[in-house]
Amino acid sequence: MKRVLAMRVAAGLALAASGASAQTDAGLAQERAAARMEIEALRQEQMAQARQAQAARDRAAAAQTLRALQAQGASAGRPYRTPPAEVLPERGDPSAGLSLRLDQLDRLTDARLARSNEVLRAIKPASER
Repeated sequence: MKRVLAMRVAAGLALAASGASAQTDAGLAQERAAARMEIEALRQEQMAQARQAQAARDRAAAAQTLRALQAQGASAGRPYRTPPAEVLPERGDPSAGLSLRLDQLDRLTDARLARSNEVLRAIKPASER
C-alpha cells in the first residue's frame, strides 16, 4: 500500500515538474488532478485501515481486561458480574427528571426563604430602637 502511494506521489511530482508547456495542456492538467485524487483516496483508505486496526486493538484490550476481572473474581470465590446499568433521569423516564427538578426548585425556594427570614429577624422593630 505504501509502495503504491509512493509511486503515485512520485508520478504527481514528475507531472508537476514537467515544465510550463505541460501546465497549459488540459490533458496533463486532468492527469495531475486524477493523480491527486487517487493519492487522496489511497490516503483516506490507509487512514481507515489504521482506524480499524486501532479499534481491533482496543477491543482486544477490553476483552483481556474483562477476562482478568473474571479470573480475579473466580479466584476470590465469586464470579465477576458487571454492575447494573444506571438509568439517568434525563435520559430515561421524563417524569423522574421533572420530579428531580421540582425537588431542586423546592430546596432552592426553602433556602431563599430561610435567608429572607434571617434578614427580617435582623431588622429591629422601631419600638426596640
